[in-house]
Amino acid sequence: MPSPLSNRRRKAIANLTRRRHRRRDNQTIIESRRALDAALDADAPLVDCVVAETALDDPEVQSLVDRLSVPVYTTDAGTLSALTDVPSPQGLLATVERRLVSPDALPDRLNAEATLLLLDGVQDPGNVGTLLRTAAWFGADAVATGPNTAGLYGPKVMRAAAGSHWALPLTRLESPGLFLDQLRRTGWHLYGADLQGVSAQAWTPSRPSALVLGSEAHGLSPAVLDRLDTPVSLSGIPHRPAAESLNVAVAGGILVYEWIGA
Repeated sequence: MPSPLSNRRRKAIANLTRRRHRRRDNQTIIESRRALDAALDADAPLVDCVVAETALDDPEVQSLVDRLSVPVYTTDAGTLSALTDVPSPQGLLATVERRLVSPDALPDRLNAEATLLLLDGVQDPGNVGTLLRTAAWFGADAVATGPNTAGLYGPKVMRAAAGSHWALPLTRLESPGLFLDQLRRTGWHLYGADLQGVSAQAWTPSRPSALVLGSEAHGLSPAVLDRLDTPVSLSGIPHRPAAESLNVAVAGGILVYEWIGA
C-alpha cells in the first residue's frame, strides 16, 4: 500500500533537479507514465515512486503502480508538480539509480562487431537525449560522452531519450582522446562528423567502430579530430540562407543511419 510522502524524502527528490545532487546520490528522476513503463520493461534500478492521490483513480496509473516492487508514496498534485519542471507530470514520477559503466570496463563488454557513439561537447540536453534515442533505435552498442557534453541524466535529457537510457551501456569520459587511443589499440575504426570530411555517400564504415559527434558551434575538439581515421561530412545546398549548419541531432541521426542502420 502507498504511504504519505515525507518531507525529508520530498526534499531529497527535489534536490535531484540539480546535477551535483544527482551525482552525489547517484539518482535521477523519471517524469512520465511512458518513461516509467519503459523503465519497468527494462528492469531499470528504480528507487521509489511518488503518485498524486487523485491519480490513483486513473486505471493507467494504478496499473503502473501495481507493477512496482519499490516504495510508493502519495502526495497532493501541487506538491508533485513542484518536484518537476514538466507542465503536466501525468500524476506520477519515480526516482531511479543512474547506470554508468566505467570507461576502462566498457571495451571489454563490446564485441568485434560493436558500434559506439561518442558525444564530444554536445551541450544541448534535448540534442543529447535525442541522440541517445537514435543510437538505441538503430542498434548502437554503447554511448560515451565527453566532459563538455550535457549530463546524461539531467531531466531534459531523460525526457528526450524516452527510456533509451536502459537500452544500452553509457559511460562518461574525462579524456575522449585517450579513450579513442584505447579503442584504436584494440583494432577499432574511428570516425567523426566534420565539414571537411569525406561525403557520407562515399563512406564505407568498418567494425568495430566509433562515431564522434561534436558541438554545432565548435565541431569536434582538436584532441578528437586528430585521432580520427576518417572524418565524414553531410553536404547541403551551398549558400542557402538560414541554413549555415545542421542541427547535431538531425545530422547525427543521418550519420548513425549511414553507419549502422542502412
